[in-house]
Amino acid sequence: MNFKKIFLFICLIVCLSGATIYASDVDDADFDSDLNETHFQCCSFAIQEKYETIFAFRQDAELGEDGVLIHKEELNNQEIIVQEIDDPDSHFIHAMITEDGWIASHGGDSSNDTETRDMENIACEMLASKNISSDSLSKIQKIFNNYGYGHFFIKAPDGSYAVVYNETVLVDKLSPGEFLVIPNEYYGFRGGNYTDYETDPVDAIVKICSYEDSGTNRRNLYSYDYKLQDTDNGKKYGVNVYVTNDNGHNVGLDTSEFVNYFYFNNNFYPPSVIPENPDKLYVGNYIFENQTMYSAIKDRIFQKLVDLQNSD
Repeated sequence: MNFKKIFLFICLIVCLSGATIYASDVDDADFDSDLNETHFQCCSFAIQEKYETIFAFRQDAELGEDGVLIHKEELNNQEIIVQEIDDPDSHFIHAMITEDGWIASHGGDSSNDTETRDMENIACEMLASKNISSDSLSKIQKIFNNYGYGHFFIKAPDGSYAVVYNETVLVDKLSPGEFLVIPNEYYGFRGGNYTDYETDPVDAIVKICSYEDSGTNRRNLYSYDYKLQDTDNGKKYGVNVYVTNDNGHNVGLDTSEFVNYFYFNNNFYPPSVIPENPDKLYVGNYIFENQTMYSAIKDRIFQKLVDLQNSD
C-alpha cells in the first residue's frame, strides 16, 4: 500500500473542505446533485418586482404525516401571514410575510424547539423594526453553528435582503426582475433573472423551484404573491396563495407521492387536490386592510430613512 499517496489524498480533501466560497462566485449555475443529502430539508425562493414580491417555500423534509398550516397572526399591531408545520408536539415556522411586504423564512433542523423559537424571535424583532441588523444576523449564524446546516432569509420590500448560513452571511439587494434560490446548504445558493424561465413571476417561481435540485424529498411548494389588489374598499396590498406538488420530474426524480395536506384559513386541503408541477392550485388570498397604496409609499420612505441612518 502506498502510504505517501494516501497521505497526500487526505491532505487534499482537508484543504478542499476548508475552502472559502465567496458571494461573487454564486451565479445561475446548476447545483451539483452529487451533494444531495437527506438533511437538505426545505428551500426558499424569492422574486423581486418594483412594487411586488413573489416568495415561495418548498417543504423537503423526510416524508412524515405533518402537513402545513397557513394562517394570520399579529406582530406588533400589524398583520402577518405565517406558514408553519402542523405538529402539536413541536414548533417550526417556515415563513412569515408582513402586511408591509417584509419576508422572513427559515429551513433547517426542526428537532430543537428552543433554538427554533430563538431564531424566530430574532426574526420578529427585525420585522417589527423594519431593520436588517448585523447583530441579529450574527446571533442567527451562531444558532446554525450548533448543528451545521440550514438557511435563514429576510427581505425588505425594496429588495434589500440577508441570507444566513453556517458558513457565511450574505447581505445584498435584489433589483426588479431578479430571483434568489436559498436552499439549506450554501453550495446551492444562486440567483438570476426570472424571465429566463417564464414571463409571469408566479409561473416562473414554480419553474425555478422545479429545476432546483438540492432536495431529494420534494413535497409541496407554497407560493405567495404580495402585490396591490382591487378590493371593495379600494386598492390594498394582499397576498395570493398557490400550492404545487413539486414532483421532482425536472431533476430526474419522482416524488409526486410525497405531497402532503395543508390548511388555509382553517380549511383542510387533502393531497389529492394539489396539482403537479408545472400547474398550481390557487387557494385564496389575504387582504391587509391597513396596507393601502399610500401606506406602502410611507413605509418605503421610512425604510430609506432607516437605510440612511444605518449607513452613517
